Amino acid sequence: MRQEPHPAMTLPPSIDTNSALETGIRAAQVVVPCTDLVASLDFFTGRLGFRVDLIFPADSPTTAVVSGHGVCLRLERQSAPLASGAPLVLRLPGDPAGARENMPGPDGVRIEWAPALAPVAVPAGTQEFVLTRHDAMNAWGEGRAGMQYRDLIPGRLGGRFVASHIRIPAGGEVPDYVHFHRIRFQMIFCKAGWVRVVYEDQGPPFVLQAGDCVLQPPQIRHRVLEASKGLEVIELGCPAIHDTVADHALTLPTSRRQPDRLFGGQRFVR
Repeated sequence: MRQEPHPAMTLPPSIDTNSALETGIRAAQVVVPCTDLVASLDFFTGRLGFRVDLIFPADSPTTAVVSGHGVCLRLERQSAPLASGAPLVLRLPGDPAGARENMPGPDGVRIEWAPALAPVAVPAGTQEFVLTRHDAMNAWGEGRAGMQYRDLIPGRLGGRFVASHIRIPAGGEVPDYVHFHRIRFQMIFCKAGWVRVVYEDQGPPFVLQAGDCVLQPPQIRHRVLEASKGLEVIELGCPAIHDTVADHALTLPTSRRQPDRLFGGQRFVR
């Protein structure tokens, strides 16, 4: 039985209402602090059957929203264990204007009001020459879907851009899922090896070889399927911090092919 949302919690018409938003973003979120986000994700998804609805940033995740068993959890990485007796936080969507104040609840629960999807904000940014070397100070870190990331612009140019060197050393099937990015600009360049990917309304899966590049428009659904041993890609994105949102309802490839379709005012280019 579906309960209609309270009028005060109804999303504005401009916000997408696909199934991913219905589950992991429109739903209330229980904030669960964790010192090891990867281990927590493995526990909730691998052992308890939760599914990932949102995770960010992709290169070094600090926050993941998972849903299952009728509850939605917001896993947030903390630098230190949570102090004993700290309150449980319940994050409720439906306040786009940010007018509601956070409030205490019964038994120490803290209620936070937040917009379901805040507008994508692009910082003004800064300009600088950046030379990044592969050394102990810039080692590989574990990112989304088992991929390893290396940050090529640690300062993020004032938060405007992220440049990630991504690799999958072992190759084979990639444990990815259909997802999209809430972003203004994204480009993928295959540096070494090959990767098989599939995109919404762009036909059957295809292989990106070393030297190939795609311009990936905002919110186009896609999935990484398989990679060669030693795959390396370079990914550029704006803004630097952005959401990766899972779409569990859509199956790729789609039955239609629309190469001229616009996503966020942009077209997919291969």
